[in-house]
Amino acid sequence: MSVSNPRAELGAFLRHRRGLVAPQAIGLPATTGRRVPGLRREELAIMSGVSPDHYQRIEQGRVNPSVQVLEAIATTLGLDDTERAHLHALAAAHRGPSAPRHGRRRHDQRTADLSALVAHFNGPAFALNHCRDVLAWNTLGAELITDFGVLPAQDRNMVWLMLTDPALQDLYPDWETGARAQVAMLRRASALNPGDSRIQQLVGRLSTHSDRFVQWWALREVREKTAGTKTLNHPSLGQLSLAFQVLHPSAAPDVELFTYYPTDDTTAEALRALSATSTTS
Repeated sequence: MSVSNPRAELGAFLRHRRGLVAPQAIGLPATTGRRVPGLRREELAIMSGVSPDHYQRIEQGRVNPSVQVLEAIATTLGLDDTERAHLHALAAAHRGPSAPRHGRRRHDQRTADLSALVAHFNGPAFALNHCRDVLAWNTLGAELITDFGVLPAQDRNMVWLMLTDPALQDLYPDWETGARAQVAMLRRASALNPGDSRIQQLVGRLSTHSDRFVQWWALREVREKTAGTKTLNHPSLGQLSLAFQVLHPSAAPDVELFTYYPTDDTTAEALRALSATSTTS
C-alpha cells in the first residue's frame, strides 16, 4: 500500500464520507432499494447547492472546487473542523509538494534545540514531527512510554510503535482507540504534506506489518490532538492518570511538543519517585 495521489484521495474521501450519512439525517426521505448506504452523489450535490455534474467532476478529480463549494459540501456531510481542514488540504493537491525550506545543517540545529528544550521540562515530554517521528524526548518521557534511544531511527515513530510494539499495547488500557487515533493523525499529515517520502515509506512499511493499519487506513479518518487525558498501566508504577498539552514551538510550527502532568496525587507521587530514580541512575 502507498499514499494515494491527493487528487484521487479527495474523491475517495468524499465517497467514503457520503456513504456514512443517512438521507433522513439531512432532511431527505428514507427510501428502499439503495444499492449502497448513505447519500447518492446527486443528493449530496443538491443539498450542497452544487450541480450534480460539477460535483461528479469534483469526485473524479477533474476540477478544482472553490472554498465556498467545499464548505457547502463539508456542512452537508457534517464534517468537524479537523475533517474540514483535511478536505481543503486534499483539494489543494494541484499545488504539489512544497520544497524543503532548510538544509541538513538547519535540520540538525533544530533537532538539537528541541532536545535541549524537552530536557528541561519537569514532567514527561517528547516532540514529534508531522510523520509522528519522535525527534526529542526527556528521561521521564522515555521512562513513561519506552526507551526511544535504543530504537533504530526508522522505528522511532509513534504510529509504528503503537501498532507493532506489544509493550505499548499493554501500556495503554484503551490501546485500540489510541492506535486508531495515531493512524488518523498520519492520514491527516499525508494530505497536508502530499508527496512526502517519509510518509510514503512509513505507510508502505506499516501496510506489510499490521493488518489493523490496513483496516484503519482504509477508513480515511482524520484526527488532531491538542489536549486531553489518558490512563497508562505502567509496568513498574501501576496505573497512572495523566493530562497532556500539545504545544507548537514558533521556530518549528510543524513540530508537536507533548507535555504530560499528573491529574491525581497518586500519579504525582509516582512521577516524583520515577524522577528521583532516573536522576540517581
